[in-house]
Amino acid sequence: MGGAIIYPEIIGALADSGFLVVPAIKEEMAVYAERRALGEEVGYQVHWNLVIVKSLEICLITLDILWDNGNITVIGFHSKTWDQLSHLMHFSNLLLLPDRGLIGEDNNLISPVAAQEGFLIKGFAKGVISLANKAANMPQDLDIRGLMTYLSDILNVARRTGRGLFLS
Repeated sequence: MGGAIIYPEIIGALADSGFLVVPAIKEEMAVYAERRALGEEVGYQVHWNLVIVKSLEICLITLDILWDNGNITVIGFHSKTWDQLSHLMHFSNLLLLPDRGLIGEDNNLISPVAAQEGFLIKGFAKGVISLANKAANMPQDLDIRGLMTYLSDILNVARRTGRGLFLS
């Protein structure tokens, strides 16, 4: 993919990991699932960023996934979803799923096949400290509607309740 910001349809949690349902990456996930099925390792790097459009008073958190084949997947989180996103910080892994039908009503994977269609991002929350630092050090003129203060607060609460750590 790359170039466009895509948004999750659902943000949720399984017993041991968070998950995002992002239908826009269905074809892309199929390529990575096929590579894994052939025994190939799929490499990636994860980066958290802030995107601020001051003129529109918009601030997004983006989860940028840089794949080993040169593709970039950018998943955006509007400020209305930040509380949900903060709950995912309690998990070290994030499962990207292309289809809501892979998750049952009780927030469990409906079958082992479901896990094969998704992609497990390990250690996805590691960059959250960097994200919190970006928010805390944002120039005042870019703190649209106090969103940087809000973001710092929810990240601090999420990390404090998750691992006893504070971000500043």
